[in-house]
Amino acid sequence: MQTLKTTKIVSAAFISLILSACGGGSSSPLDPPKSSVSSMSFSSGVVDTTSPVAIGYGFDSNFTKGQIGVGIGDATLGAGGTTNLTVNIVSATNTLAATATPVTFNSPCIASGEAKLTVNGTATNVVTSSFGEATITYTANGCSGADQITATATLGGKQEVARTTLNVSPDTILSITPIDPVDDQISLKGTGGKETAVISFTVKGVTGAPIKNVVVDFSLNAQGNGESLGGLTLVNAEATSDKNGLVSTTVQAGNVATSVVVTAKARDTNIATQSKKLIVSTGIPDQDSFSIAASDPYPMGWDHNRIETTYTVQLADAFNNPVSDGTAVSFTTEGGAIDDACVTKDGFCSVIWRSQSPRPIRNSSNTSVDRLLCVKPGGLSYVDDLEVCEKERAGRVTVLAKAVGNESFIDTNGNGLYDFDPDGDGPIKGDVFKTHDDYVGGNPECNKNSPLASSQKLSNSPKRPCDDLVEAYLDRNENGVRDSDEPIEDTNPLDGNYSFENGIYNGILCRDNDPNCTKEKITIRQEAILIMVSDHMLLGPSPEIFPYLVNQVALAARVKTSSSAGSSSSSSSVDTDRFTATAFFWVADKNGNGAPKGTTLALDTSSLKGATAKLSNEGPLPASANPTSVSIRFTSDDSGNPPSGVVKVSVTFPTPGGALTTSDFIDVVSRP
Repeated sequence: MQTLKTTKIVSAAFISLILSACGGGSSSPLDPPKSSVSSMSFSSGVVDTTSPVAIGYGFDSNFTKGQIGVGIGDATLGAGGTTNLTVNIVSATNTLAATATPVTFNSPCIASGEAKLTVNGTATNVVTSSFGEATITYTANGCSGADQITATATLGGKQEVARTTLNVSPDTILSITPIDPVDDQISLKGTGGKETAVISFTVKGVTGAPIKNVVVDFSLNAQGNGESLGGLTLVNAEATSDKNGLVSTTVQAGNVATSVVVTAKARDTNIATQSKKLIVSTGIPDQDSFSIAASDPYPMGWDHNRIETTYTVQLADAFNNPVSDGTAVSFTTEGGAIDDACVTKDGFCSVIWRSQSPRPIRNSSNTSVDRLLCVKPGGLSYVDDLEVCEKERAGRVTVLAKAVGNESFIDTNGNGLYDFDPDGDGPIKGDVFKTHDDYVGGNPECNKNSPLASSQKLSNSPKRPCDDLVEAYLDRNENGVRDSDEPIEDTNPLDGNYSFENGIYNGILCRDNDPNCTKEKITIRQEAILIMVSDHMLLGPSPEIFPYLVNQVALAARVKTSSSAGSSSSSSSVDTDRFTATAFFWVADKNGNGAPKGTTLALDTSSLKGATAKLSNEGPLPASANPTSVSIRFTSDDSGNPPSGVVKVSVTFPTPGGALTTSDFIDVVSRP
């Protein structure tokens, strides 16, 4: 189209010159003398109507240089509203230029993100002209008031600019939205951790865009007495929203554990919200809030390597709030291999234990089947020292988890600090912290690696709790005291010697300058027992038989006899005991530990005649540290046939290498 226009202009001028040269039309000052027409040469200037030279709005006689066209004209753009911005690129004759030209739009609101520019739904601030026109879509996104918009293009090597002012209506406050804090737990004042947390909110309007310059007031809502609770405070009670609608305040911890939320309210409105709960606590683990558990405490690792079990530890502080993320927990074990450490997230973390050597052998000099099963000869009752006997079995592994933390006490007055008052008649009621000397003759519980804490003791239990900790050690024989060949965690102060409890509370909740406690951290710990179960079933005392299973039972045939009494008669069985018999045996792995989880038992009675047989437990057996007693009940049937036959008893272990079945047999014979 542009080419056609240019052609018309040039052609008209050329035709005019030709007509004059031929003598047509009126005379012109440009006409040469007629005598020289035949020898004349033409010289004519041609106007360029295609190259872009100016930016503005419109074209031809309606072109306004330096102006941006606005879709809504002079109207005010509503909050969050949208309008088109258009510029034209023209030639020297104000004709739309065909050359594609990039045009860049900008404004203070666009630069700050308070307005968005798009072309066909794609975010951009640059659009290339097509047939002399460039259009882009402007959307208010928090902008309000007058926004000075520019459109810039490079034309003929020079930067040319068009401008307009777009007025945007302010948005109406619709909501205040909380932002999850970076820290959802802070430490009590003076405990050495992070004591402040920044709590933020976003102010948004009806359009969903952020609103700036809104004054927001903050207040605390805490358990107890709000802002006065243990010195809990807000660093700033108000803030003004920025261009992103963001407002923030800072919470400063006090010296009392609590949970708190921050209320944010837009000033002079009823629009308010509350933050996510913030925990104010020590964040340091204490002994009675430390637990350990295994995904499978009975892995079949006695005969196989790389059988895995996951150990998960959970830690909390003195107020039973989760410990700070990143709290390190270390691990050691006497059997197999275990990851050296993990760090907590949300109060817990996990490591992997794997079966391999060493495989602990703890057997006493008595390796009989009786001792492995911890039963008296004959297998009908447990030995008197059952607890000791169970700990002598091979395959038992101690796993020890350790962390740096505090000793525990019962905060009887609820002030969040340790108060020593042995007589209970001081100005502050004393807290409960049990030591070795709290009982006549001492308290042997204090010698244990993980003693029963005061908070864990049942009121009717005779056990003596202890909160005062000895140095941590790996209690390989599970006897509750540290033996000379057991590794220690030397922290006092790395002197190479094993140290007992010091008789006072050690922890961050000790008052300043209190001689009855220290703020020193100690090694807290928990231990767990894992049993490396064998693939093979324990057999004996006689070779190749199930423990204590008799290989023969005798039953009488059940024959009905008649007896008369007066005019009536009845049928009855004689000597019922003759028609029943019971056999029993123990199911255990080769070391006397419980059978693998999922172990099943079965009877084959296909050759049995004149009687029935039934197992007391067919399984699958649950995982267990101790063996299972199983009985078989034999009963004469009503056929009257003499009992006879062989019953096959089978026990199947589900091992990593495939199911492994062991069988034994019982002869059933007829008794007179």
